[in-house]
Amino acid sequence: MNDQPATRFFRYRNQQLAYQRMGAGPRMALAFHGFGQTSGVYAPLAAALGNVYTIYAIDLFLHGASKRADSTHLVNEDWCACIGAFLAEQQIDRFTVMGYSLGGRFALVLAECFASRLDALVLMAPDGIRFSRWYGLATQSTVGRALFGFAMRHLPVLHRVGRGLVGLRLLRPSLLRFAEVSLSTGEQRQLVYDAWTQFRRIKPDLLRVADELTRHKVATRLIVGSYDQIVPARYLLPLTRLLTQYTLIQLPTGHNRLIDKSAAVLNVYC
Repeated sequence: MNDQPATRFFRYRNQQLAYQRMGAGPRMALAFHGFGQTSGVYAPLAAALGNVYTIYAIDLFLHGASKRADSTHLVNEDWCACIGAFLAEQQIDRFTVMGYSLGGRFALVLAECFASRLDALVLMAPDGIRFSRWYGLATQSTVGRALFGFAMRHLPVLHRVGRGLVGLRLLRPSLLRFAEVSLSTGEQRQLVYDAWTQFRRIKPDLLRVADELTRHKVATRLIVGSYDQIVPARYLLPLTRLLTQYTLIQLPTGHNRLIDKSAAVLNVYC
């Protein structure tokens, strides 16, 4: 017997969002997964919180069955407009936003747009708070994107450069190992290139996010893994320094198991 919720679709302009509706609780939540994942990763969390939340777990663009008709870069305004139309179709007024890793960046942008309607913001090892210099070099100029594309097509070159940067102590060995696993196939390398370049303009204004969260008294939960080498707790400092009130939760896990481990602890904070 297959208990997996059916995939549903929402279409807005040239975009298609694929999502799963999980749980049957009275509170509404939108949930966004990490890089290379799909909405199905939220099943454990929905199993723990399904009596409290109805969770709309949404595939990010380039992931699962969500897609856009063109490959131009996505901007904050278009993302908020798309989700705003989705909320209107679902007749959702107030809601919680959850985001893990890459999904955390998309969640932060929504917090900036919809803070007046948020009950809570839940970020699990979120991207979008601190951007690495390498991300900027690879995505913010035409030359950088060209070199990035070349590196994605020539893995041995990328490997040698990575080893050199580790030797110069400009790159952590753990990040190089993560990159080697994440870039092992041509499909993975294409997804990295597409996501990095098409999502390069999805960036929250942290000052405004913090101001909006504070002004509207949005309950903010920040969850990190004690052994996470990808998004360690210190990466949250640019945001936490601006917030007047938040809850920081550290769990004894690494990056990849954080959603699963968060299910039990979020049951306490709901």
